[in-house]
Amino acid sequence: MAGVIVYEPDDDAEVEGLPWAITFEASAGEDWDSFVCGPYERDEAVALAESVIVEGRGVTAVVEPLLPVRSAMDVLSTIDELREEVEDPT
Repeated sequence: MAGVIVYEPDDDAEVEGLPWAITFEASAGEDWDSFVCGPYERDEAVALAESVIVEGRGVTAVVEPLLPVRSAMDVLSTIDELREEVEDPT
C-alpha cells in the first residue's frame, strides 16, 4: 500500500514546535531499505511526502514528530508507556 501516513497526535500530546521527520519505505512489492529525512516543520514534511508519492510509486511515507530524548532512560520510559497502552488500552 503506497501513500502518506501522517502521525496525528492526541489533543493532549505536546508536539507543537517539535521538528518532524519523514520515513520513506518500500511498498507494493518493492524491496529497498527505508530511510529517514528531516528535520522539517510539520506542514513542510507533509507537503514533501505528498509530492514524492505523487511522483513515484511503490513508496510509503510516514510523517511524524522527532521526540527530544536526552537519555536511554527517556527511551526506556517511553517504551514502557507504549507497552502499558497495548496491554491495557483503557
